[in-house]
Amino acid sequence: MSDNEKMQTSENTNEWINWIEEAIVKEHLKFYEYNLFSNFLKIGAGGFGKVYRANWKNLEKQLALKSFFNLDNITVKEIVRELKIQREVDFHDNIIRCHGITKFESETMIMVLIIC
Repeated sequence: MSDNEKMQTSENTNEWINWIEEAIVKEHLKFYEYNLFSNFLKIGAGGFGKVYRANWKNLEKQLALKSFFNLDNITVKEIVRELKIQREVDFHDNIIRCHGITKFESETMIMVLIIC
């Protein structure tokens, strides 16, 4: 990959990350501190990352935390695509809802999904 292509990919990634950060600022998407979750158990993995079951501290709710292996352009674009789809089908009872985003210490973005 040429330096020009690397620069373009980095700019695209930043554009998608900015979209997510703006959604948080405008309160379209909730940001949760990572330390609000406990009792992590890996329940699956795929091409983009891993899924963990966890407990929301101080609440009796289980949820899924969907982590991502890296935040390259393709992954961040997929996160944004999934968030947009979530907004379109939020009315349906059979859809697992995205409650927000958190970040692990390594700055890996993690989607917070409620398990019904």
